[in-house]
Amino acid sequence: MGAALADIDEAQLWSFAREFEGDALNDKVASNYLTGDLLERELMLAVGSGSEITPTVAGLLLFGRNERVAALLPRSAATMVRFAGDTMQAPEVEHLQLTGNLSTLYDHALKFIARYCDLWNERPRSFPGDAASDAPVVARGNYHRGVVEEAVANALAHRDLALRDHATRIHVFDHSLEILNARRTAGFGPVPQRAIRYGVPQRLNPQIAAIFSSPAYDLKLRRGGLPALLRTSRLFSNRRAEIHAFNDEFRLRIYSA
Repeated sequence: MGAALADIDEAQLWSFAREFEGDALNDKVASNYLTGDLLERELMLAVGSGSEITPTVAGLLLFGRNERVAALLPRSAATMVRFAGDTMQAPEVEHLQLTGNLSTLYDHALKFIARYCDLWNERPRSFPGDAASDAPVVARGNYHRGVVEEAVANALAHRDLALRDHATRIHVFDHSLEILNARRTAGFGPVPQRAIRYGVPQRLNPQIAAIFSSPAYDLKLRRGGLPALLRTSRLFSNRRAEIHAFNDEFRLRIYSA
């Protein structure tokens, strides 16, 4: 309700579309710069006709102007918390509410995590702080960069926005990261929860996930999905990541090396 074509960030939308020019992008749409036609007839991210074209939820999440996404879809925000300890009962060091489209949320979530953790492309021979185990200040957590990027991307692309009372939260603890996401438990029992570990998809938002993970969306996401996340995390930290789904919430915990 209340959304309009003016709420779309045209620069971001057309940057995505130009990657398909000459192959998929309709020449008439491209030459006449018809944003409404691109959204509605090419990408199925809007509905209506003529000048009365309204972006869909997916259209706003992917290409909406940050301030309009925050106003029209307030439950799409993500909460970031750094705790001074290993549980949610520990004091909060920083509490931040992120708003905006999916690209903005992804970038800002990674920047928040990087403020408190060291992200590595591969496991080094030794980590900073290894020799100072008795130091009064806890050393920064060490995580594989690809694992963290995949975990954040999964959370944002597969959120169940139909659930009002479960916001996306990313908790940074001394020795782990925890990502909590809305996910209807109905129809997502023990068998589907095991299947996703093998890469068998149980997606709620296939359209959002497809565009969000596309190279044209320009987030440079890594390939492999959840199976690669689980394996790489275990090899990097020597501890298995934990997955739980209950009470309409999906939880992923990744341990620091």
